[in-house]
Amino acid sequence: MMIQLEMGPGYRQVVEYLGLMGRAVTTACSAGLKQGVKIAAGKVVSEYLSGQSLKRRSGNLARAIDGWMEGELEGVVGVKDDAGVAAYKWLLTDEQKTITPKKGKFLAIPIGENLTGSGVPRYSSPRQVPDGFFLPTKKGGLLFGYKKGKKGKFRALFVLVKSVFVQGSGALYDGVMDSEDDIANSIQKEIDGVT
Repeated sequence: MMIQLEMGPGYRQVVEYLGLMGRAVTTACSAGLKQGVKIAAGKVVSEYLSGQSLKRRSGNLARAIDGWMEGELEGVVGVKDDAGVAAYKWLLTDEQKTITPKKGKFLAIPIGENLTGSGVPRYSSPRQVPDGFFLPTKKGGLLFGYKKGKKGKFRALFVLVKSVFVQGSGALYDGVMDSEDDIANSIQKEIDGVT
């Protein structure tokens, strides 16, 4: 997501008229915007990456969110293309995806005892479980899990599905829009320092 600082229609004329002072104001606007995008990135991480729409598990996506400058008066808040989480940074937007298996017939979704307290799977695939087996449900679904002993209770570790619909959280847009006043204040503070 890009935050672009747009000045009024007479901005260029005023900068030229002011000469060196106009250049100082432009530099101050850029410095304020640089601080502002960092503030916005921090707000996205602290207030919009936990809760109902997007539950934080490993924290990798949160660590990848940053604010940086693309040009003199162009700031960006988001995840860089070369980040390790680039494959799922779309979860920060309003994008929708249907995920289907690349190989095989089913997606193995970790559930139950297979998940740690933060939601990270202990086993990434049913193949990693030594004594597991598949169990069809009454509604036509398919579970994978294990059972200890002959009279033990079945413990589901995976539910197998043909596809999953995932809705992006919109956290990036919400966090940046909520930071508009903070960005404007950081720009104004920098301008006040040079005038």
